Parts: sequence; structure tokens; C-alpha cells
Amino acid sequence: MHVYVHIPFCDSICAYCDFFRYKTNTSMQKKWLNRLLEEIDSLSFSSIETLYFGGGTPSSLSNSMLEPIVKRFQPYLAQNYEWTIECNPETLTQQKIQMYAQWGINRISLGVQSFQPSILDTLGRKHTPEDIFQCIQYCRDHGIQNISIDLMYGLPKQTMADLQKDLDTFLRLDLPHLSIYSLQIEPHSIFGKQGIAPCDPDLEADMYEKIRQELTNAGYEQYEISSYCKNGMYSRHNLCYWDDSDFVGIGCGASGRIHGKRYDHNSSLQDYIQHGSIREYVESDPPFEAIMMSLRTSFGLNVQAWNQKYHRDFEKEYQPVLKKYANDLKIQNGRCVCTPAGLEILNTILVDFLEDS
Repeated sequence: MHVYVHIPFCDSICAYCDFFRYKTNTSMQKKWLNRLLEEIDSLSFSSIETLYFGGGTPSSLSNSMLEPIVKRFQPYLAQNYEWTIECNPETLTQQKIQMYAQWGINRISLGVQSFQPSILDTLGRKHTPEDIFQCIQYCRDHGIQNISIDLMYGLPKQTMADLQKDLDTFLRLDLPHLSIYSLQIEPHSIFGKQGIAPCDPDLEADMYEKIRQELTNAGYEQYEISSYCKNGMYSRHNLCYWDDSDFVGIGCGASGRIHGKRYDHNSSLQDYIQHGSIREYVESDPPFEAIMMSLRTSFGLNVQAWNQKYHRDFEKEYQPVLKKYANDLKIQNGRCVCTPAGLEILNTILVDFLEDS
């Protein structure tokens, strides 16, 4: 069983963010917490293999507010569980880390985005590079070694030299995992409302190549298009999204998938507080989604498993696509995998898969 819990509160709103989030409000948080606990209590759990607290900024919650949520899940954790919490450096204190470790949280995902003050300021981030280094040390001091950080590239006025500095700093920290994303200008974000132009596509492609070259040379495995790790330290929770597994989504703003059917929760915090959890099932195309998600990874699509699950013949049905992208898609050891060149044009490839679905 894989479980995602959405915690929608942030102490500040970043310029690029268009996720489901609200500015921290203690009164609203208390009402939200009551509804969230109600929702959790209404569900039944078996052995939880991965548990992920995302947001928003889960670390913006006080320990006293997070604790009742934590205690709902502790009895159901599998023997070899992975439990991740997303944190921002400015909201993460030594006391919080100490409690996370005592509760059994064993993976920290730290929203860094950049190590450079000028870029952090442009993004509307409230932490400093020193805050980042201190948080990583707190985690290590309290025995949490499974630390991932998020970085961004293709940012306003960011140069290749800026990117190199961020990569050099990351490598010096010797962390097991990195998620690194290009900036997408979302229409409802601050950047979108300000009319900030997206990064030049050629520069973005050059940055992507630089990232892959630097990290693979340093011994990191690119196991997903935006994810790198050392020593097999994959994000096990994210793998459940990419390998066509079901997962439970809890809390307003969360999505889930049960028996292959996707659902979204209330899109309004006020609505959630007033009426409680309301799931809305959404139309989807599970066979195509399985292809779309798996091709993001270095493991690719298990062709036989896909054929059996969806009662179709992958190689026969998609022969035109496989032929067209013969240099970008390879079927080996029963799996359809993107080559490095294929990953760079994955969106284009997926359009053809979708048209042939």
C-alpha cells in the first residue's frame, strides 16, 4: 500500500508555484486538521510500504499539529517502509528533525531550488544557502541519512555558470538523491501573472545535457527523467506512480488511484473544512498513462505485464511508433526503454503514442 497525504499550508508563496496551497493560518489549520483526521479514520489500511507527506510545506506545521496525523499511520507501517516528508529549509528546525526521527520518518525531501542568494530571491524563497547546509546537518545528526533535495533550472536570468555552481555545491554535499526540474511557467503562478518568459528551449536543452553529464560522471544514476540517485536510493514512493501502481491520496488537493481509477479531492480548502472529504473520479486512459509514466524511467515499460493487464498487444498496436522512433525507443529484456536521446524528446514520442491509443 502506498499513501500520499497532502498538507496544503505554506508560510510564503513562491513565484513559480501553482500547486494546491494556502498561506498559513492557524485557525484554518485547526479546522483542516479535524477534517483530515476524520478522513484518515474513515479509511482502512493494510501494510503501508511508502508514506509521503507532501504539499504545500508539511514542515510548516508545528510538531503538536503534525503529531496526531503521524500517530494515525504508525501502526500500519510495513517492516521495510519508506516515509518521506517534504520540508523547506526556513521552516525546518533541529527540534522538528529530532521529532521526525523519533516518530519514524526516515526520508527528507528538502525544497532547495538553488544555492545562490540572487536566484532564491527571484524565486521568492525565504531561506539562505546557510539554512540549507544547517538543515542537512540536522538530519544527519539525528540519523536521517536518506535526504533528497529539489533543484530547478531554466530559471529567469540563470546562466550555465549559475547551473554549474549549483551542481558543484550539490556534489560537495554528497547526498543520495536529487530531483531537478526545469521551470514551467504556470498561468496562475506569480511568474505567470507577471508574464515572465520561459527559458530559451536551446538553453534549457543544453542545461539538461549538462546536468546529466555532471551527475552521471559523479556516479549518480538517472533512473527517471528528473531524478538521480546513488547506490539504488530511489524514491520508492515516486516509483509507485511510475510503475502503474495504485495509491491512496488523502486530504484536500490530493489525488489517488484505486483499481486503476484516478480521483481528485476537494479543490477548495473551505469546501473541505465545511463538507469533509469528497472524491471526484476523473476520466483517464490507464493503458496510455502506464506507457507515459514508465517511459520516464530507466526501467521502462514491462511489455508482458502491460499486455496481460490491459489485454492488448503493445508491440503490434504501437508498431508505427516503435518504427518511427527506432533510435529513441528500444525493446530489450522484455522492456520498452527510452534511449538518452529519446528522453530528450519524450513529450513528442508520447503524442504519437496517444494518437495511436
